[in-house]
Amino acid sequence: MAQTSTQPGKRWTIRETRHDLGRALASCLNISPLVAQVLINRGIETPEAAQSFLFSRLTDLHSPLLMKDMGRATERIAAAIANKEKICICGDYDVDGITATTVVLLFLESAGAQVAFHIPSRLTEGYGMSIATVKKLHADGISLIITVDCGVSAFDEVACARSHGIDVIVTDHHEPPDQLPEAYAIINPKQLDCPFPFKGLAGVGVAFNLVMALRTKLRDSRLWQNSQEPNLKQYLDLVALGTIADMVPMLDENRIFVRNGLEIIAQGCRPGIKALKNLCGIPDGPVAGNMIGFRLAPRLNAAGRMAEAELSVQLLRTVSDDEAITMARKIDEENTRRQQRERSILTEARNMVKQHDELPDSLILSSPGWHPGVIGLCASRLSEEFSRPAILFAVDEKSGECKGSARTVKGFDLYGAIKQCSSMLKAFGGHRDAAGLTVHLDKMPMFMKAFNAIVREQFAVGDFSPMLAIDAEIPLGELSHTMLEQIQSLEPFGTGNAEPVFSSRDIKSYSSMVVGKGHLKMKIKEDGQSFDAIGFNMGDRYSLSDGAIRLAFVPQFNLYNGQKLVQLNLRDIKNM
Repeated sequence: MAQTSTQPGKRWTIRETRHDLGRALASCLNISPLVAQVLINRGIETPEAAQSFLFSRLTDLHSPLLMKDMGRATERIAAAIANKEKICICGDYDVDGITATTVVLLFLESAGAQVAFHIPSRLTEGYGMSIATVKKLHADGISLIITVDCGVSAFDEVACARSHGIDVIVTDHHEPPDQLPEAYAIINPKQLDCPFPFKGLAGVGVAFNLVMALRTKLRDSRLWQNSQEPNLKQYLDLVALGTIADMVPMLDENRIFVRNGLEIIAQGCRPGIKALKNLCGIPDGPVAGNMIGFRLAPRLNAAGRMAEAELSVQLLRTVSDDEAITMARKIDEENTRRQQRERSILTEARNMVKQHDELPDSLILSSPGWHPGVIGLCASRLSEEFSRPAILFAVDEKSGECKGSARTVKGFDLYGAIKQCSSMLKAFGGHRDAAGLTVHLDKMPMFMKAFNAIVREQFAVGDFSPMLAIDAEIPLGELSHTMLEQIQSLEPFGTGNAEPVFSSRDIKSYSSMVVGKGHLKMKIKEDGQSFDAIGFNMGDRYSLSDGAIRLAFVPQFNLYNGQKLVQLNLRDIKNM
């Protein structure tokens, strides 16, 4: 049985150590029993499953033709290319949508298609394909629309396109609504009758599967009999970017995409990504997923949040180093504006929360002054900080329309809860952990009451305390270089494959100080060995007594003066 700490703060849940299974798996794979235990904790219990998890290759990808409607979609696109029809790709304005748009755009251009793209303005058009956009595309002579990372809920928009003689192929990964649009084809592995075995793809992953299937179709039609067909591996840097940014499960195909994509990003082949890397200080050499998630992705997102996401598409598709540098600088400026707005909204939102005598079941906050492109980030921060589902609304006082972004804590189905309130909403969409919704100001009190009731039904008293999953309790002396290298073989980390977190035994010899902008730095001694530890943004969170403490941490390498040292990246501290 797992052990659960009852001390205040985070609830530590230490996984049960399965010694016999761990030793057997370690022996088969020639790894340490501790790393074998981490695999077991992630449901990987056989040598075959571990081999697939650790060493899967591009050849292990599932056939894209397993996706429902894939054959129908590729036939239609191939016909459009052959007949010189005008095609438009309609994408979303986040990194997933931006990269999905770029992948399909570059491939269709390489196939000689007459293709354009459209990404809506977050401020003036909102999410997804709009009826106004459909009518404009019809006027421009577009006869085929391909959506990426959106469209599965676009019932009225697809109907409008059909009425204007435009076929729509939807590629999406969001939860399908009860009533699907009458599109020419819908490619979404989350459809109940879709036999594709992996349901956790990002939008760019679905789009890349379309490209894989389409290349086979075009090859069979002898499109490239007199020229070199495109090597799809060249797009995996884009697929990795969108997959990491969208925080989908880092399992199955996503692991293959990201592992191979990070290698391409490290090579610096694409001018736009190279320019962004240089701008935010990512050094040459191997690139870790967290560098993408914390440095590149926020900048690519900033264009869609603060200005126009088309700028990020142009950055990713350019072949000019000079153009890339100019556009990367502009995107970085937008990111600085985004950070300023985010800080302002967070301060205001925190003050709203503090006005409550006790924390409500969910944080539903609104203001006419909030930027709709930033509230999703703020909702995520508040949800993590207060361990509650959080929904922030930007209010349009003229129309009374409130556009919201929602984020949640682990264990709460956000999309399902919002769906139960659908009768009060003008629009909604998303998935289990993140969603967008629109509600009229008059219906806000009713929505808040209904949503909070659903939260109360799902969470018992005390369940709001954040839980920290611990893979094992270990003596610090086990943290050798070989051990950390084996842990690194579990990368890429992400949802469904979190970085392994371990807990120490009681530590009695330590010192601490606050460094930088509120970071906690510690020196730990155990059994004659010394370890450095760093707790980012934890400087004011812990008051360490003279007594024993226990640490929850992620072990990592730290390069210092040319030396490769083991460092503990702290996740929590318990006073004993």
